Amino acid sequence: MANSPIRSDPIRKRYFDPVEATARVSDYLFYASALLSLCIPFVDKQTHPVIYDSFLTLFALTVIALFAAGLGLRLYLLPRADDMRRRDFFTSASRVNLTPETTVGYYNNALIKPVERIAAQVFENSHFSKAIALQMVRMERIKIAGYALLWIIAIFNRSTDLGWIAAATQVVFSEQILSKWLRLEWLTMRFEKTFDDLYRLFESRPPAAKFNAMTLDSLVMYETAKANAAITLSSKVFNTRNPQLSAEWNSVRAKFNF
Repeated sequence: MANSPIRSDPIRKRYFDPVEATARVSDYLFYASALLSLCIPFVDKQTHPVIYDSFLTLFALTVIALFAAGLGLRLYLLPRADDMRRRDFFTSASRVNLTPETTVGYYNNALIKPVERIAAQVFENSHFSKAIALQMVRMERIKIAGYALLWIIAIFNRSTDLGWIAAATQVVFSEQILSKWLRLEWLTMRFEKTFDDLYRLFESRPPAAKFNAMTLDSLVMYETAKANAAITLSSKVFNTRNPQLSAEWNSVRAKFNF
């Protein structure tokens, strides 16, 4: 991801943009269902049966839509995008076209051997990924702190309705809030470890057999971390941080002469 006169990433636009759009829709649906779940306990079924039934119907529809969006994201959109990104990665590493849609201006290392190129490319990916994930997780920490504070206030406030507490607990301990934050924390640590491992690898330059084994270990660690966390890194953060991170990467690349 170093600087280049011409840069193009058709894979992000065609495959990852739909992933991010669907993830945003999932978030909207989640917050809509959370709001409805918080409102329902306050509507008296006997006094306002129409409003109560409408809220229940909307809640059911948003939950079903959220389930469908999440399933499509996890089982189709995200795997498809990752598959295309992986093919582009190996196209660059092996210099053999595995897909007609390839990035231009990325992976600009001068190494020749495929395994060495793989090592440099994972090194580059982890450099960008750890910085982007770290910025994302900092924002999530602020959000989770706010949610936790409100939840604790509700728990210890004796006048708070038990139905509201139950709904708030379900929201806080959901996939979109607590689980997402923990997965992002874990993903950031895995990216940082991958970067550190590859930095030491290029610094020590062990014999070829050990170099190859450590490269493949880092590649698998990086890819399985992405798959297990199931979190797409923010394109907005990438675009904002790209000049700075590219300059940092160029310094690393110059240090190791590739």
